[in-house]
Amino acid sequence: MLTGYFYWWYGEGYKQSWQVAAAVLYEVADFFSLEILVKSWFAPWKNDVLSAQNAALSDTVKLWEQNLASRFIGIVLRSIVIFVAVISLAFLTILLGVGLVLWSVVPALIFILPVLAVWIVTR
Repeated sequence: MLTGYFYWWYGEGYKQSWQVAAAVLYEVADFFSLEILVKSWFAPWKNDVLSAQNAALSDTVKLWEQNLASRFIGIVLRSIVIFVAVISLAFLTILLGVGLVLWSVVPALIFILPVLAVWIVTR
């Protein structure tokens, strides 16, 4: 029974934990929609573009200013969201990596903890 436990833990269990870690990373990346954010990085915010036909020069300049402001807001906000997403993914990757290392160590605790308990009691 003990060998079956170790066989599952370091075989199928380890494989499943990798799959769960990959799924979590994919879901977080999908939550932030990184692919869409990068593709539309320099697009106007909420696609708010104004245009006018045969407008006076002063009105055309105002439209350009508003479109430029919308584009600038889009760049800034998307940059912030991309930065938060990258930081979140990096933190999560480190956390999942530590979790997978701990997954490898936990079965050894079956043997280490009783020895440690005896050592502490007899000290």
